Amino acid sequence: MTTTLPRTSQTLTARSRRTRTALVAAVRSNLRVHGTFTAASVADRAGCSPATFYSHFGTKDDALTAAFDQTLTELVDGSVQRLTVAAFDDAGIDATVAAFVEWQAQFFRVESLVFRAALSRLPAHQPLRAAYRRAEEQTLTHMDATLSTLQTAGTVRTGDTTELAEAFMIASQGINNPRALRSEAAGQRAALAVGISGMLKPRGISQ
Repeated sequence: MTTTLPRTSQTLTARSRRTRTALVAAVRSNLRVHGTFTAASVADRAGCSPATFYSHFGTKDDALTAAFDQTLTELVDGSVQRLTVAAFDDAGIDATVAAFVEWQAQFFRVESLVFRAALSRLPAHQPLRAAYRRAEEQTLTHMDATLSTLQTAGTVRTGDTTELAEAFMIASQGINNPRALRSEAAGQRAALAVGISGMLKPRGISQ
């Protein structure tokens, strides 16, 4: 006789995590294509039922927050990997910033509708605002530390590194503009990169 072992809470938890991961991926996929989603469309893509969707997310805004938080994490991680002291030292300010601008443009090109959907709901949904602020703080913390080290070495201009980090972040957020994301807008992105580089360079050093 075959004995069926009882399912453990750990097994259920692992299954629940996989389902949630699939649901978040489905939300992002729907947003990338359509700019919106429904519980039914997401559940269908994830291979489950709408009831399962709502067992993981109380509302659509909660699901949007999970998808946006994941997208922001990828953006922050990618930025941290590219904006390092070693990158600035090895490639220089111009090349590092130019490569970062092109990478970020590609990232926003893929995720633009995810950002548009999330940003439109920021005023109404506090968890979305919290995710956005958390990503900004992580970016600022990294940039502040990086710029402080570069400033000590004389690589970037003197001054308040927190203000410089904020200015860099504000300028780079401008890349998420439909005009900047067009494939034919390479010249505009290059000009933006030159502007950001000039903001970082020690005073008196030419572009």
